[in-house]
Amino acid sequence: MGVEALRHLKYVFAAVELGSMRCVARAFGVCESTVSRNIGALEQQLDIQIFQRDHNGVQLTKEGRDWIESVRGHYDDLEDALICAARRNRGSDKLRIGLSVPFGREFLVRVIERFERSHADIDVTIQDGSCHKQVSAIRRRHLDIAFICGGCETRACQSEQIWEEGIAALLPTGHPLARKASLTWADLAGERLLVPQGADGPLLDSCLMHQIRAGEHAPFIEQCQACQTTVILKVQIGRGFTITGESFAKGVNIQGTAWRPITDPDTTGLVKAVWLESNPKRVVLRLLGIARNMARNGLRLPEWKL
Repeated sequence: MGVEALRHLKYVFAAVELGSMRCVARAFGVCESTVSRNIGALEQQLDIQIFQRDHNGVQLTKEGRDWIESVRGHYDDLEDALICAARRNRGSDKLRIGLSVPFGREFLVRVIERFERSHADIDVTIQDGSCHKQVSAIRRRHLDIAFICGGCETRACQSEQIWEEGIAALLPTGHPLARKASLTWADLAGERLLVPQGADGPLLDSCLMHQIRAGEHAPFIEQCQACQTTVILKVQIGRGFTITGESFAKGVNIQGTAWRPITDPDTTGLVKAVWLESNPKRVVLRLLGIARNMARNGLRLPEWKL
């Protein structure tokens, strides 16, 4: 239904309630002739006379009353839908971002920083959680966009691989493998891979964990009921190793530990953007545009420090 037809209906239903076109014009802040012309156009389009007009106002004709009864329910439903849409759009000055990925942290930091510089009027909120939780929040419209591990299932959502980078292992400095410049999964076979797990699941893509387990040489995976900070502490005291993306590893030094790249073929950390195509907020597409442009240009990362 077009905007013009909606305007006609708005004036008709107001005239039914108020009883005169003059009152309708006053209520909507328009000329009485505007109301009369719009109602007349609808009558002409339907080829019926909806109102009987006289100097006292307007009254429904029999065919007008029958028509009003046939469309009232549809009009009320449409009005409710428009009100709900308007309420959602009032939140268009907010962008809710979900994060559930140990890779691409430096990339995502720069993406969000650039977005906030160019959209200072938008209130950006960020929340973390498991991949499954973030995708569910997108479907329920509790989040506008999420960046998650590349292998996570995203049914009923739009998704796009947005970033790819190498994976690095964090080891205690006293570990024999810390003497090597780079590692393979064969080097790490039998070692304890510590995976932080939140209240709603592991903070590492289950597809990646399956890939690691399926290798000929695989570490033992321990899912820790702990945040990443506690997992790093466990690495520092020699309880195992953990992994993350190379951009984070190259920018962060942690006392008592050493980062080493894992160089096996096809061992990469993938970052996927997830959103709903029906999300009316244009800022979602603007954030995606920034992420795509930055991904094409890449990041200049420092060399590994051994």
